[in-house]
Amino acid sequence: MVSKIADAPSGFLTLFPLPQRCILLIIVGMWLWLWQITIMHRFFHIDVSQLVLSHDPHEALPQQSATRQTEATRRVVSRLTKIILPWCAATSVLLSECTKIQAYSPPVWAVCLLNIQSLCQFIFIFATICSYSPMVSRCLRKIMPLGNIEAKPLRLNYILITDSLTSYSKPLIDFGFYLCHLVLDPLNEACIISRSPIGTAINLDLAIGSTPVLLRLLQCLREWRRSKYAKDARSSLFNALKYSLHIPIVLCTVYSRSYPTAKPGNHIYWLMLVNSSYSLWWDLTMDWELGIFDFSIHGMNRNEVLRRRKVFPNYMYYFAMCADFALRFVWLWELLAGRSVFEGEANIFFLQSLEILRRWIWIFIKLEAEAINSDLPEKNYNIE
Repeated sequence: MVSKIADAPSGFLTLFPLPQRCILLIIVGMWLWLWQITIMHRFFHIDVSQLVLSHDPHEALPQQSATRQTEATRRVVSRLTKIILPWCAATSVLLSECTKIQAYSPPVWAVCLLNIQSLCQFIFIFATICSYSPMVSRCLRKIMPLGNIEAKPLRLNYILITDSLTSYSKPLIDFGFYLCHLVLDPLNEACIISRSPIGTAINLDLAIGSTPVLLRLLQCLREWRRSKYAKDARSSLFNALKYSLHIPIVLCTVYSRSYPTAKPGNHIYWLMLVNSSYSLWWDLTMDWELGIFDFSIHGMNRNEVLRRRKVFPNYMYYFAMCADFALRFVWLWELLAGRSVFEGEANIFFLQSLEILRRWIWIFIKLEAEAINSDLPEKNYNIE
């Protein structure tokens, strides 16, 4: 017997069901990456293919050039877009038909077909990316079990993938709720538009959301153990501290769910404030190597807001700093304002999209900093 939901979903949920948001944001993220490597090569002469390797450096195969990397990325992104977007549109149409208010429930075959669409789309995207990029497949196989990370020159590949997973944690949580609902009630047409209460009861959202952070934490600890120099060891430990600040927030959330009558006060907000502040400082000072918040002896001696060696014009760094600050503290702006930009699920999707945008901006400056510190020839560096 097929379950029938009481009301038809809103227009937003029909267009953007829970798992479809994750699918669409993956496609958006791939387009952003394509535009990123194109812009950096065409306008700033940064060869990303020499920073983010496509093949094992120890193999006899030659590394891709920037042009070949861009064309290969464009092929896979275009292929996925041409298939996934019509597929998502067809899923929305089928959802609309299955959830119309009517005197009888939709056919079982239609509901089953509807509910498995998002899973099939996710598998197709994952399989396509791995088939086009063996390096992505290799990195994911090493990352997922216990947060492995290889040393340079492949280190940056692992960092970009794992940090991107942290930005996709909330869309992946929605996808996890969908899978939970699919397993428990596969014949319910609300499977892709509502969050399974059992998922929340077993803290599935916290487990999924914490996994990328814990993987990145393990990577930092691995780098600390194999560090040969004290400076690298300290950097790895302080980086691990950044990701470990997520753990108290998770524990507070679990406590509040376990004891709903308890009043934890504002402790969780203070923890979130510390976490966001430290992460912002790390982005600007350690990842982007800007001088504005560099309070080390070296940083105080150099007395710079940005840095002497840079590729982009100054306004891009100031924009990136402001954007990173605004987007890392977007939760605080909503808390202080007492309202959100949109309502309900639309606002959740909006915040998820903003985090993907923030990660895109972060990668821009991160790659530029890596290019300056690498052995690549200096073609367009502005030395003040």
